[in-house]
Amino acid sequence: MNKDYFLFEWRQLLHSKKTIGLFCLLMIYAIVYCFQQQSYRPIERVDKAEMTQRYQVRQAYLDQQAETPSEHWSAGLAIAAFTPWNQAEKARLDALASGDWQAYAAATSQWYQVALTYTDDQSIFYTPDYYTYKNYYAAYDGRFGYASTARLMDSYRQLPNNQLSQAVMEQKTGIQTVYRGMLDVLPLLFVCVTLFLSIDCLLKERKHRSLFLAFPMVAEDMLWTKTAAVMLCSALMMLSTMGVIWLGTGLQFGFGSVSLPVAIFSADVDARYPIASMEAFGTQSIGWFLCQCVATILLIQLIYTRGILLLSVLFRSELFNLLLVGFCLMTPLIFQHRWFSAFLDRSNNLYLYQEVGKILSGYSRFYFGSSGFILSKGLLWFGVVWLVIECGLFFKLQHKTGRIV
Repeated sequence: MNKDYFLFEWRQLLHSKKTIGLFCLLMIYAIVYCFQQQSYRPIERVDKAEMTQRYQVRQAYLDQQAETPSEHWSAGLAIAAFTPWNQAEKARLDALASGDWQAYAAATSQWYQVALTYTDDQSIFYTPDYYTYKNYYAAYDGRFGYASTARLMDSYRQLPNNQLSQAVMEQKTGIQTVYRGMLDVLPLLFVCVTLFLSIDCLLKERKHRSLFLAFPMVAEDMLWTKTAAVMLCSALMMLSTMGVIWLGTGLQFGFGSVSLPVAIFSADVDARYPIASMEAFGTQSIGWFLCQCVATILLIQLIYTRGILLLSVLFRSELFNLLLVGFCLMTPLIFQHRWFSAFLDRSNNLYLYQEVGKILSGYSRFYFGSSGFILSKGLLWFGVVWLVIECGLFFKLQHKTGRIV
């Protein structure tokens, strides 16, 4: 790679109005996202009023049954369920009163484990927020939420008390907000930025073809230099956006620690059946999770960049290339639905692996109803696509009549 040509491409890209506009849009998105966190209300949250009301209602029933026992069979079931449930609830309230977040995490984990045993979506329902409009899988979502929270709280109780707070419990700290963003639209947003950065990086050279061809470099080196410039710009934009989200949210709720755990849905669990316990989840540090996300997104950005360069050499139509690559990027949002892979295995559908955070967290396995959605399979398919693109570029550039602009 020629250093002077790289610096030339880098300066062009850096001072481009398109690049500046994309960076401004990302910063606006990050700032708005930070402000939205003030109203973020997780389903499984620290709600002392709700816990107190639930405890008092159930305790009143237990006291009543202790004084005047009912002979109905359902009364025995209610006592068997409410007794350990209320013991865990009382421990949660006591921990909140004393500010002991370690004890709160331990009691909360126990509470959710009891809840998984007795909640059946018929006589005892899950948290009301799961029952949203047209959500026909509320019970499945409830068990997923309860089991993942039980595992997460079980991991929190092993941390020092000075690392825990209400914001940590509700995943509202800066680092946890970045993590939640990776489970949402951030991966696709970052790839979309790369798409716009690279869509004309070769076609624009047609305006001054003689100057472009005057560089003492072979075509392959020129394309790799352009790739490096786009990738560096994409990486800086991605890290800047993540940094602004981390900083903006951290100033409000604390910055968090990279050692905080996140729950990962196991690939060994058959997601077509309701989750039985928190053993369906494992944990890993949020720092390692984000490192995997960033590395995988960079790989996807590289594949898109090389693919766009190949399309630019083949078709030389910016609009056609934009529509084709944009369609590939949007396919995860178009061609997917709940239990998409439950009965007919769709885990080889490459486009579904673009939502990196959901793949790494295991949520895709749960949502699609298939344990086949694992990162290693996605990386294998990405590698195959990359190889095909590189072969296409190689043969096109080796062709005697082939020209890149």
